[in-house]
Amino acid sequence: MASLKTLYVVLAFALSLNLLIHTSLSSETPQSSQGPSTPKPLSAYEKYHSDCASKLKPHCGEQIFFGVFVGNQTVTNRCCLSLLNDRGKACHTDVTKFAVSLPTFKQNQTQILKRSEKVWNDCSSRLINLH
Repeated sequence: MASLKTLYVVLAFALSLNLLIHTSLSSETPQSSQGPSTPKPLSAYEKYHSDCASKLKPHCGEQIFFGVFVGNQTVTNRCCLSLLNDRGKACHTDVTKFAVSLPTFKQNQTQILKRSEKVWNDCSSRLINLH
């Protein structure tokens, strides 16, 4: 039963984050009686998170998400390299902090932030040992 709940939480997060980052719900203007409205451009804050979210190689976002938010995924060397080189520490931290500010993850904020740091540190040390 717990794994089904986890799946629903993951799906809710993925949908929420996708809506927040890519469609910028907070910056759309209400429709007027004169026809459909034109969405406002992304704010600098929204663009930053959208850019951060899109920097990872394919399938790496999923590995990192499950490693950070669920705690049941090991991140491969390929995805560690993408995390460190393509996303970077500030971007990784900022996206995680943004996500834990959402109601879905707020109650698990402490564990998620610890796992985020652990994923980063594990990737850093693993890649240092490869060289």
